[in-house]
Amino acid sequence: MSLGSLAAAGTLLGAPCTATAAPRYEGAGSPPAGPPRRTVVEYELPPAEETHEIVKIPDRPMVLVSQMSNSRLVKLALDPRTEQVTAAKAFPLGSSDAMLHGLAVSSHHPGRIWATHEGADRLLLVDPRADSPDAAPRIEREIAVPGGGRGPHYVNEYGDTLWVTLKGSDQVLALDHTRPGRHRLFDAKPHPIFAAQHPVSGDFYVSQDGASSLLRIDPRTGRTSQLPVPAERGSTPVGLISGPGGLWVVLLGTAKEGTGTFGRIDADGRIVWHRLSSPVGRSAWLLHLAFDPRGTARGPGLWLLASSIVSEQARDLIIRVRFDSSWTRVTGEEYAALPTQLCKAHRLLPLEHSVLATELTSSRVAQLISARE
Repeated sequence: MSLGSLAAAGTLLGAPCTATAAPRYEGAGSPPAGPPRRTVVEYELPPAEETHEIVKIPDRPMVLVSQMSNSRLVKLALDPRTEQVTAAKAFPLGSSDAMLHGLAVSSHHPGRIWATHEGADRLLLVDPRADSPDAAPRIEREIAVPGGGRGPHYVNEYGDTLWVTLKGSDQVLALDHTRPGRHRLFDAKPHPIFAAQHPVSGDFYVSQDGASSLLRIDPRTGRTSQLPVPAERGSTPVGLISGPGGLWVVLLGTAKEGTGTFGRIDADGRIVWHRLSSPVGRSAWLLHLAFDPRGTARGPGLWLLASSIVSEQARDLIIRVRFDSSWTRVTGEEYAALPTQLCKAHRLLPLEHSVLATELTSSRVAQLISARE
């Protein structure tokens, strides 16, 4: 969407504010005949200073959001047909100073999630009780971070192993959640944020936002190496996920400059870099990224989240990058500005017909709805 066409409207508690406009297309390729409509809706959450991670419970119309400043887990009930948020309720999860942060869906424990207490150095297995929006989540298990590790930030489950970034001690933890005594700690540079497994090589990579470098870990041997981000491409790798053909990473940049740069890491550790082409995109501060869930009909594409988290000059944007069938050539870009700017947009969650984004400092969740794909 054109940035100038989206005016931020005021929001009443419990009611969404919306902004609608034809999207702005950049790059090769043509838009569909007749402009599709894009609507950005914001939903008020219970107040908190920091609203962070977001996950959807599989096969349930329920999304969970972590609020770190008061250690609350927010349950968002979705309309099963429209995906619009119909209710939002926050529940304490541990003590108010435990700093609830990371969230990840568990495959080993269906219907459960893993969470991190960044301030209390704990990993949690949680029953969110997804069948009832008003039911308080239950902590079923707590695992203390071993070996003196501190500050569990991100968590994800790979079979029997939890991979956790420890932001407080600049380490990465691989822990067997069936036998927590079996674990390994890997030293990282400042500060490990996300970890993901390469779909081809099986190696794990970790973004380190204070070092402009990616940590590469061979889980079979335990060997580690560093993959620096070339200065001419930008700095500050943050968002890192597995996707088509490799791992995909975005660069945030500095307080003075965003570079709109993202890349794909191949099986040998080489990075193919891409840069957004529009004037807005080329200077975007990119914080997070996500792919569509399986089964959607949008075609090859990647969602990017631009954020004002490090600069008041930055724009908070949801960006759609379209690719050709080989995932090597960008064929188009679309931009949607969040109605609340300077909200420090934080995380993305694509659904079947829409995309949700958390706003770190505004206690809101934004939703981009497409009238036609």
